[in-house]
Amino acid sequence: MKIFFTFKKNMLNIFLLFLLASQVTVISCFGSEKAVIKNGLSSQILSKPAKAGDKISYSFVLKNTKKTTQSFFLVIKNAKELASEVSLSDTLVTLKTHEEYEGTLEVIVSERIPVGAYENIDLNVISKEDGSVQTLQFITVREKPHPFLLATEELFTEVQEKIKNYDWAKSNFNSMLDEMDKFQFPEQKIITKPRPTQVWSSLNYKPSDSEAAFKLAIAYKLTGEQKYYNKLITFIQNFCNPEKGYLSVGAATNGVMVHEGNFFLHLAAACDIIYNELSENDHNNIVKIFRQYLRQNRLHMNSLGIMNHQASANAGAILVAMYLQDITEVNFLTYADGGMADQIGKGVMADGWWFESTVNYCYLVTQRYCLVAQAFKNYGWDLYHQRFPAKYKSKDFVNAKEGFAGMKFDNWGPTGKNTRGVEDMVSPYIPFMDENAVVVSSNDSRATAPDPFYELAYREYKQEELAWVLSKSNRDSWISLMYGVAEIPQVEDPRIQSAFAPNVGITALRSQKKGQKPEEQIQAYFKYGTHGGWHGHFDRTGMLALNRYGHRFFGTEMAWFGYGNAGYKECVQTSATHNMVIVDEMQQEAVPSEQTLFFAGEMMQVSVTETNARWRKIPSHNLEKFPPWDDTDFETEPIFQRRLSVVTDDYVVIADYLKATEKHSFDWLLHPVGLKNTKGLTEKGPMMDVLSTSSTSPYKYFKQAQWYHMKKGGLVQFQDEGINLDVHALWPKKADVFLANYPVGGKQHEIKNNPDRRTLGIRTKAEGVVYITVLEPYSGKSTISKIESETQKEMTVFLKDGRKQKIQISNLKNEEKNVEVTIVEQNNKTIVRTEETK
Repeated sequence: MKIFFTFKKNMLNIFLLFLLASQVTVISCFGSEKAVIKNGLSSQILSKPAKAGDKISYSFVLKNTKKTTQSFFLVIKNAKELASEVSLSDTLVTLKTHEEYEGTLEVIVSERIPVGAYENIDLNVISKEDGSVQTLQFITVREKPHPFLLATEELFTEVQEKIKNYDWAKSNFNSMLDEMDKFQFPEQKIITKPRPTQVWSSLNYKPSDSEAAFKLAIAYKLTGEQKYYNKLITFIQNFCNPEKGYLSVGAATNGVMVHEGNFFLHLAAACDIIYNELSENDHNNIVKIFRQYLRQNRLHMNSLGIMNHQASANAGAILVAMYLQDITEVNFLTYADGGMADQIGKGVMADGWWFESTVNYCYLVTQRYCLVAQAFKNYGWDLYHQRFPAKYKSKDFVNAKEGFAGMKFDNWGPTGKNTRGVEDMVSPYIPFMDENAVVVSSNDSRATAPDPFYELAYREYKQEELAWVLSKSNRDSWISLMYGVAEIPQVEDPRIQSAFAPNVGITALRSQKKGQKPEEQIQAYFKYGTHGGWHGHFDRTGMLALNRYGHRFFGTEMAWFGYGNAGYKECVQTSATHNMVIVDEMQQEAVPSEQTLFFAGEMMQVSVTETNARWRKIPSHNLEKFPPWDDTDFETEPIFQRRLSVVTDDYVVIADYLKATEKHSFDWLLHPVGLKNTKGLTEKGPMMDVLSTSSTSPYKYFKQAQWYHMKKGGLVQFQDEGINLDVHALWPKKADVFLANYPVGGKQHEIKNNPDRRTLGIRTKAEGVVYITVLEPYSGKSTISKIESETQKEMTVFLKDGRKQKIQISNLKNEEKNVEVTIVEQNNKTIVRTEETK
């Protein structure tokens, strides 16, 4: 029995809203509806391929929708201009009211059409009564021999030479063979699995199973060993079985659109490689499941559905349509609402970042469209250099209005040039990498290592910065094996200077001490830009990360609760889990913010970021709703928030200024690992089980909280894996301080869910506040002897090597003027060097 979940379209849109938020989905089937082009004239398939001299038959349906008998002339437009021989089953048709006529258009493909090229054939249906014209356009392709998607015969020859002559390629290949020898597809069966608010069925494949199928096809082509083919063809025949395979349930994986897209992308590429060894029955079954996926994909496409989910589904559908050499469908998937042009034109911001501002999803979309670009190139088209019009990205998402649960879906910052393309997408992340080419985490992401798409990008664009990224990668993917250049040139590190990107709104400040190694740089990252929709965090002015000696002190996935968990929006995304100042234990409004100062000098690197946002309680989890969140209203007036960040050779200065019209509770928060020591803090009251018992406060996730009082500033020291972080609290001198356990949402992995992570909070209740702190990340012994600060406008840092650095800050509390900073270094009372942001 076939199992289909069918929804009315408006209900589907509501359903998709939650799917995109919670990362779980059902693929719904609506049957094999005809592709209606005009009222009364339709055809299921408008584009087919064939060899020169072969005949193609197109079927179409004409329906008389009027209340009287009608006659229609059927005419091929400009028939004399066509290379192919075209004929119609009839040229005059008379139909009674609501009567249907099924016609046939036959095309004998001309050898004058180049291989892989196509010819547009327009069928005009002209009403004899009123002269009105309806048109169907059929696109006939002179068939291009397979394979041509992600592999070609020429490419296989190139790969064999690489394996023969280069150790890295040979090692890559042997590892892949070993992996494929051990790999087994799961038993194909239908599973019914509960999601956060729904239960539905799918086959039990993982998204990566079809990529394994593609690697089996590569292994077979490069070795000729039948065992790889046997394993692959068994999987394909099972999956395409009309009774027990994909068509029986309408979903390949138990995941979401993004996974279905990846699954079908690689499945099409695998079938493409062994195309000439498939039986006629195999071909027919493959076409059926591919056509069904294309029908389902159309139902998800929406001009308001710009996101990694729809982009991945779109990319998978494009490769499926290319496999079928259905040019009509490729064009639709490229230019229709929600298609590739929409995804790139709206989703790629002027600085090149994907709007979700979440590195792993940025990489995902870039990889998918790089693979599409390579398939286009293999077919003879050029997507790598194609430009699409830059488009305005709506503030709304499908049926989610702007601001639902705090989410913002539009793009902020400069609008940039008037086009976007794949070339914009491949390199904007490099300025925000560490010395190992790992991109700083932002929004719902971890610190992310190089993706294999850099192999495709360097092969095409030959940019030195891309070569540097590849030099830091493992080069162990099939993309590396198939498309990686044999030798990577040695190039200089392209990202040792400070940098910023104004749309994603990330600033990287890197110390510039002469003679230091890249890993010895202090690297501090700050956030002020585009929210990122469902994956956005509420951390404008926050410090995203601090790195030194290969150690990552912070990230935006320091705790992780799954998308369907209450802790996702109640904890992970909230302001409280970030390194920033928060107001009244609430959540910052996501509004366009700005960087008003960026200075990249030799002594200091400086940024000032600002926002003027309201604050509200966190959304709360509610399974009775769909999506399962209770939204909240704003409870404060707009509060001006400014952060000055200064990175020197030895330490980081952070100065925060907040100004409100009413009295508020301001908490300066930092979340390091490994509490070691405190100075200047006196315990205040007993340890609390939780920092807050309020259900609407994110502090309910912070356990084992101890309050202190500070009278003359304080020092809190941390140590993690032998690397130290000293936090000098200079202003305010008097304040309440708390230390609590940072939330843990699951198993520990890298910096995520570390049970030794602590939260340091400094609380002030006032209408306005200035916080000035100094962070010193170091290995071995501290370089700071002491710090003196008599006013909020200046400080003097005494270093153990005899140097003395005086930092002066102007206009921090003047909202109408830009902040200015001066640093003066003395040694034995002699001014050695000085620098100012003016």
